Amino acid sequence: MPNRAIIRALIPLSMLVTGGCGSPAARPQVGTAEYLGVRGTQAELLLLGVFHFDDAGLDAYKPRFRLDILSPERQQELDRLVNQLARFRPTKVAVEVRRSEQPRLDTLFQRYLRGDSLGPNEIYQIGFRLAKQVGLTRVYAVDAEARSYLSGDQAREEIAALGFNLDSLLRRIQQDPWSLRYQELYSRDDSAKTLRTIGAHLLYVNDPIRVRVGHGAYLEGSFKLGPDAAYLGVDDATSWYNRNLRIFSNLQAISSPSDRILLVIGAGHLPILRFLAEASPEHRLRNMAEFVTQ
Repeated sequence: MPNRAIIRALIPLSMLVTGGCGSPAARPQVGTAEYLGVRGTQAELLLLGVFHFDDAGLDAYKPRFRLDILSPERQQELDRLVNQLARFRPTKVAVEVRRSEQPRLDTLFQRYLRGDSLGPNEIYQIGFRLAKQVGLTRVYAVDAEARSYLSGDQAREEIAALGFNLDSLLRRIQQDPWSLRYQELYSRDDSAKTLRTIGAHLLYVNDPIRVRVGHGAYLEGSFKLGPDAAYLGVDDATSWYNRNLRIFSNLQAISSPSDRILLVIGAGHLPILRFLAEASPEHRLRNMAEFVTQ
């Protein structure tokens, strides 16, 4: 979830959106390059949106249901998932780690290749495991820090200058009926992850319809600080888009036409990244359901 200025100004804002979730159609997309009459020039891109296996509590929705990803049953499910993802034959695996931390990621991956055990994070449980299985020597860091209009302190000053009371503004956002419905959806998804296999839940998480529905939450809550509030909420939301644009730029930087790139990332990033991938003439978007079954 984006760490935006208005969120920081009004913390806690538990009604605001966390990473969205969604099982894709099993047919590859027709890319922009083909539409323009150019074939065989695109890198294939598979976006794997996930819930955070070892949640750090950084998103607005705080998971209430624990899933022990290191249990024998879940490890068996992950083995099956990774075996299925290997059918994509990735030439590169990318993960949600900031690009500036590539040296640390390289060190951790080399230690894993030498026999170190895996931590519970999906970066290791899926990204490292898959990269090793298909014989890769590196995992790529492609996350980025967002650029924001305002800091938390600046947002508070702007809110005060507009004559809003912070407490009443918080109540207004908390009472937004659509935000409350999204919180119910997150709670149901949080519970469902403990009842489904990892593969089945990630198919749901990556479903294009679920991805689209999840994106709608970014248009509620603080986003509605619009024309009557100098568009503070609208401008604040741009940091989330900026971060995802930067992530896609990082993907471009590691892409060549012969590549098959698999990205493991929080599912809330999927709506923007899928939109960009579908529009990109340099990439052909593939869907998880082409390779993974329940």
